[in-house]
Amino acid sequence: MTLKRVLLKPITLCVLLGLSSSAFANVVINIPSEVDVLAANGQEAEIEGGLFSSTKSLTLPDGENQIVFRYNPVFKQGNDQTTVTTDAIITKFTASDTELNFDLPKYRNADLARDFDRNPNWKLVDENGNTIEVKQDKLLKPGVQLGRNYDQESVAYNKTGGVAAIAPATAAVATTATVEASAAAPQMPANSQYKTTEEQMLHYWYEKADKETKQRFLQSIIQAK
Repeated sequence: MTLKRVLLKPITLCVLLGLSSSAFANVVINIPSEVDVLAANGQEAEIEGGLFSSTKSLTLPDGENQIVFRYNPVFKQGNDQTTVTTDAIITKFTASDTELNFDLPKYRNADLARDFDRNPNWKLVDENGNTIEVKQDKLLKPGVQLGRNYDQESVAYNKTGGVAAIAPATAAVATTATVEASAAAPQMPANSQYKTTEEQMLHYWYEKADKETKQRFLQSIIQAK
């Protein structure tokens, strides 16, 4: 069986992106349900896992990264639930080839949780239990908070040189390796057999994969028919 005449399907592109991500990006942040990651490296955060998924994560390249997040703990009060929405935190850190988890304070009730804005005592912990050094600040905006553009706000923050600011070169790195994968693929000549860049990338990464990955890839296409 060959891949040359297989039609591109959504699952095909998902596998392609998975291959490119694993090839380039080596820092994975697991995101608990009470955390909203709002931006990463001056761009919209590309969260893996659906809205109602029990497991969500963000894949970033090795080195210095910046994320914007908000802590939203939920508390039961009788038959009702109360969600405490904190200020947006902008933070930078440096890590490579690791999996990170949020270590967040545990509050007994909503009133106590509101202290997070005054004392944002949280950590990023790697897979070995080591605390990653972070620099953090508030990403504040006066007035109405609806419809905020956190990626643009973080870019503007970086220009101020704040404690959690990153250099423009760092901010230009994609939150996943999709852009890098596109650049790595050979340029498509005018008379190419491929109809789109996505199709070309699919063939490119297929040839890069090992035998077992190719077999799983082809099986996923067969099952999708």
